[in-house]
Amino acid sequence: MSPEYLSHLVSVYGYIVIFPFAIIEGPILTVIGGFLVSLGLLNPVLIYIVVLAGDVVGDSVCYAIGRWGRPLTHSYGRYIGLTPERLASAQTFFHENHQKAVIASKLIHGIGWTGLVAAGSLHVPYWRFVRTCLFISAAQSFALLIIGILFGHAYLLIGQYLSYFAAVVSVVALTAGLLYGLYRLKKGGVK
Repeated sequence: MSPEYLSHLVSVYGYIVIFPFAIIEGPILTVIGGFLVSLGLLNPVLIYIVVLAGDVVGDSVCYAIGRWGRPLTHSYGRYIGLTPERLASAQTFFHENHQKAVIASKLIHGIGWTGLVAAGSLHVPYWRFVRTCLFISAAQSFALLIIGILFGHAYLLIGQYLSYFAAVVSVVALTAGLLYGLYRLKKGGVK
């Protein structure tokens, strides 16, 4: 999803259009949102709230799949990376320490789905689960939003510097061309 397309959707439908994308892929959307904040197209507080809410809803969906869809995860989980081996490994880790497991699931990209589904299938108390997810998502979303804003500012500065560089190169090229032309005229004419 390009920043231009996201900006168009937001201008037409408002921030509510961002919410479903935040459920599916919050981190990437957060960086793009930060970039658009730096361009003045989005409000940083609103995009943060929407992305945070979408992330927690996405985590809750994974939890619900594990909690009430255990037969489904065993039958069809392999299509989304939930192999029996991954689930067993996540379950072992969850039995030893619920909170560390949720934190690891949120921060380590490769085990995210599996760990969140495993939390549901192990019946980790939902409020403990969602509290941990909210805490991690709040910090992660804030950091990613700042990264997006910084990238946006860097993009603007790079564009500005490239404009200055292009202007300097143009002046140097014109001056060199003019000096070469004068040199050729003085030397005996242009052939």
